[in-house]
Amino acid sequence: MKSLMKKVLIILSMMLLALSCTKTGEVKTLNLASLMTDYEARDGETLTGIMDGNYKITIADGATVTLKNAVIYGVNDREYKWAGITALGDATLVLVGNNIVRGFDSSFPGIFVPEGKTLTITGAGKLDVSSNGYAPGIGSEDEYGKNGGNIVIQGGTIRATGGEYSAGIGTGKGMSCGDITISGGMVTALGGPSAAGIGSGYHAKCGNISISGGSVTSCGGEFAAGIGGGSGTDIDEDEDTDTPSVCGNITISGGTVMASGNSILSASGIGSGEGNATCGDILISGGTVTAEGECDAAGIGTGARGSAGSITVTNGVTQVTVKKVSDNAPHSIGGGADYTRIGTVTVGGKVGPVSESPFVYKP
Repeated sequence: MKSLMKKVLIILSMMLLALSCTKTGEVKTLNLASLMTDYEARDGETLTGIMDGNYKITIADGATVTLKNAVIYGVNDREYKWAGITALGDATLVLVGNNIVRGFDSSFPGIFVPEGKTLTITGAGKLDVSSNGYAPGIGSEDEYGKNGGNIVIQGGTIRATGGEYSAGIGTGKGMSCGDITISGGMVTALGGPSAAGIGSGYHAKCGNISISGGSVTSCGGEFAAGIGGGSGTDIDEDEDTDTPSVCGNITISGGTVMASGNSILSASGIGSGEGNATCGDILISGGTVTAEGECDAAGIGTGARGSAGSITVTNGVTQVTVKKVSDNAPHSIGGGADYTRIGTVTVGGKVGPVSESPFVYKP
């Protein structure tokens, strides 16, 4: 009897252990079509399907969540004041299949990253992300909303479109965000009017921008850089205070990068926007880079009346191709028309701005 009881206990223990492992290793998949209310996704969950309703989707702090053929297509209605996806803290999104995320109320982005926190995007899937009017595709909220945090892209095929005055990836009008880091994937970013493709929006601020791998194509809106700063104005509407647009340092150490300003109005490919706009130092030490400045802007440097820190292109690059389209811009690498300040320009050890356009540097 004791022997039988011992065997039964052993079997029960093994069954409980197996059940426990199944629960622990179980991956929860939520079909968004089944939602009837707001939902907070937890670590390890997968979101899939087409959401049929105006619900707020949040990601728990510290969670890694997979988007697998998920569609969150917000409607522009003041009743729904939230982004398509709202990270509540640090979060990782893994992309599988084809995904679409669009913000709800026009002042909210497709994906919101909270200030001081980091959103990481990885995976082999696709993501088409945008606001519904005024906010960035990925980043902060729009004017008078919340500032954004850090954005890290490690993989995936991503198309991010900014709304009016907002970057594709970065900040909305008058707002700020942290650092933007891209190390892999295929990224296309389109800025709205007066906003960078990747960087700051109109009268806005972003941290440092670093690209070390992947394929990046970025186009700024009118008066804004493809990668870097949006446009600022010399004075604000009250005509008594400067309202700048600011971007931190820009570093490109690898990958394939194509950056251009708006094809009609003055905008640099990489650097600051027009007007009271500034960016930090620009360092290109690797990769294949193509940058085109429009109208009165440099390809790499500043827009008209803009400013920038030092600009350095090292021998470690594969190739850098730069173009300005107007003789009003004195430099293809350096300052745009009536630039207010640039630091030292060094290309392959040679010091001084570059006026030749198009200019190809291939060490």
